[in-house]
Amino acid sequence: MATATINSKQCFICKKEKSNLYPCEGCSEKFCPQDLPKHHQEHVLELEKIVTDCDTFQQSISEQQQDLNHRPLIQQVNKWERDSIMKIQQTAEDCRQR
Repeated sequence: MATATINSKQCFICKKEKSNLYPCEGCSEKFCPQDLPKHHQEHVLELEKIVTDCDTFQQSISEQQQDLNHRPLIQQVNKWERDSIMKIQQTAEDCRQR
């Protein structure tokens, strides 16, 4: 995140003139040693949110995929049920007519 010390400028957070500022490679702003950990924590929280969103998205995709894989099986079972009922009804009708 932070690398070498930079020439004297303002800290992005506290706006104070400091002689030892560190650049953030993520946002290209400069931070004093007191504010750099705060900024780092902001990046950590942002990354955690991205990871959580990604996990939620992957779970949603997985559930949808399982539903799509399951749906044809349910349709086959429903068709089998209808066909079986029709065969039983036809057989019962044939037996009654004999």
